[in-house]
Amino acid sequence: MPYPYSPFSNNFNTHIIFTLKDDNSQNEIQNIIVKSLQWLCTFPKITSFRVNTTKTTRENVIQEIKKHFLNVETENILEHPTLTEVIILKHQDLESQVLPRHKNEIIVDTECASAILRGANVYAPGVLAMLSGTHLGDNVSIYADEHKKCKKGFAKIFNEGSKIFIGNGIVRKTRHDLFGENEKSNGIAIEVTERISGCPQISDDLIPTGWALLQNLPSIICVKNLNPQKNDIILDMCAAPGNKTTHIAALMENSGTLIAIDKTPKKVEQLARTCTAFGAQVKAFQADSAKIRNSNLSEYSTIMNGPPFADNSFDKILLDAPCSALGKRPQLVNKTSEKIIRSYVPLQRKLFETAVHLLKPGGTLVYSTCTITLGENEGIVAWALKNFDCLTLQKPDLYMGGHGWLGTNLAEEDRLKVQRFGPDQEIDSVGFFIACFKKY
Repeated sequence: MPYPYSPFSNNFNTHIIFTLKDDNSQNEIQNIIVKSLQWLCTFPKITSFRVNTTKTTRENVIQEIKKHFLNVETENILEHPTLTEVIILKHQDLESQVLPRHKNEIIVDTECASAILRGANVYAPGVLAMLSGTHLGDNVSIYADEHKKCKKGFAKIFNEGSKIFIGNGIVRKTRHDLFGENEKSNGIAIEVTERISGCPQISDDLIPTGWALLQNLPSIICVKNLNPQKNDIILDMCAAPGNKTTHIAALMENSGTLIAIDKTPKKVEQLARTCTAFGAQVKAFQADSAKIRNSNLSEYSTIMNGPPFADNSFDKILLDAPCSALGKRPQLVNKTSEKIIRSYVPLQRKLFETAVHLLKPGGTLVYSTCTITLGENEGIVAWALKNFDCLTLQKPDLYMGGHGWLGTNLAEEDRLKVQRFGPDQEIDSVGFFIACFKKY
């Protein structure tokens, strides 16, 4: 792992296992969690692209990637052998290399640093400080400051213990541009040339608009588990920014009915932009998905008019639930409190209950999160199977993750049906969870 510490507080393990039973599984769970926390500090060694098959082909996108990355070996741009709409870009192996350190430095916040490690440049809002005497065109080393102690006007090297080396770049904005009076600077501040992650520069103009997007493999597998088909009536309950929504539309070949919901106007606008760019035939609505059901409606003929919806309206439902998002990689720091983590479970249950009622008998419900907690994952599945006799848990045909964790009341046979993505697995991805249900 590149960082000699966990980004989480010392008592974070208790936050993650707050549903843990007092039995012999405790030591095993503790070992799994420690390994997972270490894994979250590291960066994936691949970048994955999902091709929009309604607009182009995987071969066309590969050619665009090759034109952009002239310094990347051809064998590091791969077609995924199972996911036919996916391209894998393998990162340069820097484990045995030591990047140079320049005398000029800039300090960025940890959110910016994580984006850099995933292939982004340094944008102005992420810069905390730039060393005095730094000029346009200078080579600089980029560091993250875990505690944001470094001030913008620092005149000598910042040597606090919270400083983490991220990579190198070229200055594109001066200190005056960034911190001058009455300035609210935007745009690229540092063009990144080297990253300790080995990830190449992923720019906005890499691929023609609507041809493909960066998407983590578990998110792609999640939609494949939903198995969208032509003429299905499908609901995406928490749809923004629309990456999974556009994948559903592509698999449906833009036939049938696809309804996408999100709660806030800005997110719905973003969702609509994504769908337009990808040519996805989607009806998007602003609504609270926990409140889109009306049990007094007797038919779903008005489904295209938006919520509320009648019970038994949808063939398939994707509930990619709001969550604590603790599966992100890499994480340089995480100050999420137990109170915040616990707050998601009641919301996830409300959304899930709504989904069960809106789903037709014989229909499929896919529940997913991008977090690693037991309470938001196996705990929700155990609660659902206990409270909804009409549901059974299915092991999907496309099973590329690992089994669920011990530590909840989820039966052993069901623990082997859910998919977790984490350390010690073939897929190098973010932390993610998927469960597939059938309604009878």
